[in-house]
Amino acid sequence: MGRILNNSFINKDIINTIVYFASFLMAFFLPISIKLSNLFLVLFFISSAFLFLIKKDFKKRNYTSLFYTTMILFLINVFGLLITETPSEGIKAIERGLSFFLCPFLLFFHTEKALFEIKNKLFNGIVLGSLLSVIILLCNNFINYFSTRPLFSFDNEIFSYYHTYYYFTDFFKIHPTYLGSYIILSITIVLMRFIKNNNKKMRIINLWILLILSVGILFLNSRIIFFLYSSILLVFLLWGLFKLFKLKNIKYGLISLFLVCSALFFLFNSSISKTFIYSRFTKELSWELSDQVDTKYNSKIHADSRVARWKSGLKVIEQKPIFGYGTRTEKDILALQYKIDGLENSYKLKYDSHNLFLTYTIEFGLIGLLVLCFYFISNVYLSLKSKNIEYFVFFYMIITICFFESFLKNNAGITFVAFFSAILYFTKDYNQISD
Repeated sequence: MGRILNNSFINKDIINTIVYFASFLMAFFLPISIKLSNLFLVLFFISSAFLFLIKKDFKKRNYTSLFYTTMILFLINVFGLLITETPSEGIKAIERGLSFFLCPFLLFFHTEKALFEIKNKLFNGIVLGSLLSVIILLCNNFINYFSTRPLFSFDNEIFSYYHTYYYFTDFFKIHPTYLGSYIILSITIVLMRFIKNNNKKMRIINLWILLILSVGILFLNSRIIFFLYSSILLVFLLWGLFKLFKLKNIKYGLISLFLVCSALFFLFNSSISKTFIYSRFTKELSWELSDQVDTKYNSKIHADSRVARWKSGLKVIEQKPIFGYGTRTEKDILALQYKIDGLENSYKLKYDSHNLFLTYTIEFGLIGLLVLCFYFISNVYLSLKSKNIEYFVFFYMIITICFFESFLKNNAGITFVAFFSAILYFTKDYNQISD
């Protein structure tokens, strides 16, 4: 049967085309529809397996390299399955996290040429998908906004609770932080293309893409995403100013400096200070970082702060610090502790810890925490060693988000990190980017 398929009319080039096509569409649909993205991810798995098993087109590498990928996160979840008291739930978690295994495993066998092409397709897909999703969300937002007022009549309401954050992304049913992570990576890719490409037309196109994505960041109103955006953009701007002054382009340097100062003034002027965006970064942030139980963080909602939930998480860890409670036990274990600590709101909603480091320590103990830290630290080190900007920014972004979200417990984070981290790792020593 294998010989028949190997000699079939489906030649190697067609299979490779399907692999690249699936890679592009998997990334393209990530910011738009996770179901469609998963569909094309499965197509990537099947076409890659067909290429290796039937067409015998693969490259052998050192298997130890897989320990720097999400493969080790998959293995720690398998380990947790052995000690969990709810094996059926643990199996569901293993199934959900199958991409942690399959993405690095299949990319491991692709040739260098194929890896570069897959990387370029992923990069192009995530940029175009993020751009389209932001344009659609902005159009939807402005349609809703102008349905209650005269056309082109703007006021502070545009930055209100009902036009930012969850309301802004509700059209695609996606959490603002997850969409924000896709946009941050897209912005990094476009910035690198802007720097490397001297073509004036392409630079103008890239600037427009950056502008549209930046507007999307503003309406996402996610604190951690805005922090990441600001820090990344600041580094690029400082580097750009340094280059301009070094080349004695004083005029362009001063213009750039003026634009940066104008942007900062816009963010902190009195009109913005009266909006929901401003309150998210002041009152709500202060509330989240203090020990608050069943108190209001705005005029609408009673809740328990992250710090209060983190304290409950630490109490749970003290009881089983070495091996933890097992795969997918965090919510049930925390719910019992929330009840004891009087966090009724968190108990009813069965919140997780909103901190991946706590999540791994609760489920897999100190062993799980060490595995997670090894995965993050080793990849940061390798990104710095290879001087690969996209690789470094990707892990800087994921690590930062994981301090405030259990980012790798949801499908939108799992497939994103599994695929992109693996391709960045396997192509880390090369900085080729297609336009």
